[in-house]
Amino acid sequence: MTNINSKEVLAKLLATENIDIQHNNVNTASFDVKNRVLTLPLWEDMKDFTYDHLVGHEVGHAIWTDGNKWLDEVKEHGKNFQSFLNVVEDARIEKLIQRKYPGLRSPFIKSYKKMLADGFFGKNQDEINTYKLIDRLNVLFKCGQTVGVKIADDEKHWVDKMSSIETFDQAISLAHELFEKAKAEHQEERQNQEEMRQEMMASN
Repeated sequence: MTNINSKEVLAKLLATENIDIQHNNVNTASFDVKNRVLTLPLWEDMKDFTYDHLVGHEVGHAIWTDGNKWLDEVKEHGKNFQSFLNVVEDARIEKLIQRKYPGLRSPFIKSYKKMLADGFFGKNQDEINTYKLIDRLNVLFKCGQTVGVKIADDEKHWVDKMSSIETFDQAISLAHELFEKAKAEHQEERQNQEEMRQEMMASN
């Protein structure tokens, strides 16, 4: 049984600030970068390593995610862009928090292994490998190289880019690159579908 009070103290110590902590019936943990509120879920039978992982992840946002820049980017570029920024920023802050507190590495590994087995990222590896690049990168950086996420040769430079980012500005820049790539691919898919539709109509 997780001792919630002790974990709240842990979160504040890791964050090095007196952040507000709430426990609610929510699907996952989150950190309000503007109001400095860390919200943690009330999952049944939550393992200590899962709690430590969630705390460590959100504290990473508390320390390194620039709340004002985050809100400005989302306001200007929308919710779709936010999902790209979230994936890239998650990879950055998880690297930084485990570098700052090496003791968190084991809880992160155990927690993501359990989440993967529980179907949090998809029902199986075959399904995950059908995902768009941004979602495969998300699974790769959270669950590790050994889980078998397929990255094509012409996509591997994106892995290198995500691995190398250190600052929030770099995360924003990379998120824009990935977002623009996804928009271009979506437009190309729509164009190809329209061309196929026109060909089918012409052949009838």
